[in-house]
This record gives sequence, structure tokens and C-alpha cells, in this order.
Amino acid sequence: MPSAEQKFAEDVLCCVEDLNSVLPALAVRYEEMVLVAALAEHVGGALRIFMRAGLCNAEQARRVLRHLEETAFAQANARVPMTATRMQ
Repeated sequence: MPSAEQKFAEDVLCCVEDLNSVLPALAVRYEEMVLVAALAEHVGGALRIFMRAGLCNAEQARRVLRHLEETAFAQANARVPMTATRMQ
């Protein structure tokens, strides 16, 4: 049986796959940077809501943001593990 961390990583990858199926249609309608900026608005807003609701604290939100930065600036062929962003 997978650990909670492994399950979280698997769920993240499944969600990424689902998003990948939706993003091409949005990319036809919007410029790439508009799409990325809209996603950033969603991430920032979600983290703010999660902190206010007590679902995560500021350090956990910062870990998510660090992961985002590491992913953005990682070498093209390197994969950044998703487990580092686990909120619980």
C-alpha cells in the first residue's frame, strides 16, 4: 500500500494530466503569458484561502511557492519531485 506521501504525489500527477487536457483549448484563446498569469492568480488565491481556513500555514504555502520556482527554473530535462509540496 502506498504511503500518504506517495498517494499525494500520484494524485498530483493525475491532476496535472487532467489540467494538460484542458490547457490546449485555453492556449488557443489566450496568449501563453496570460494563461500563466491566470494560473498564478489561482494558485495565490487558493493559498490565501487555505491559510485563512487553517488548511495550511504560511510555511507550507511558501513550500508550494518554492516548488513552483524550482520547477520553473529547473533544467529542461530534470524532474522536480512533487512530494516536497505536501501540505499536510
